[in-house]
Amino acid sequence: IRRRREIAAIYDQRLSGLVELRLPPGPAADPRHFDVYQNYEIEAERRDELRAFLDSNGVHTILQWGGKAIHHFPALGFTVHLPVTERVMARSLLLPMNTSLSDEDVFYICELLHAFYRG
Repeated sequence: IRRRREIAAIYDQRLSGLVELRLPPGPAADPRHFDVYQNYEIEAERRDELRAFLDSNGVHTILQWGGKAIHHFPALGFTVHLPVTERVMARSLLLPMNTSLSDEDVFYICELLHAFYRG
């Protein structure tokens, strides 16, 4: 957990200036909230282009639930349309979050995000 929170803090520090991204609350955001950062999920403008760019530079990302909103799983029995959920899911992307990542790995990922949006 400690290492995941360290990685999240690096992401938070290095990506907070990118207005094209919406980040989760950082580890120090609220002392009453303790996130273990099982995932580091962001919302990103041009998500699919960003994902392809990261992949072409050796960074694998994940789309939560395969990129589908919850009401797209018929077995769950949802019969309502959830447009806000669809908009969020269309922007959501899980960045690498693994305790084996070095600080340099995370710096590289952050540099790529900056290059994509500022390049």
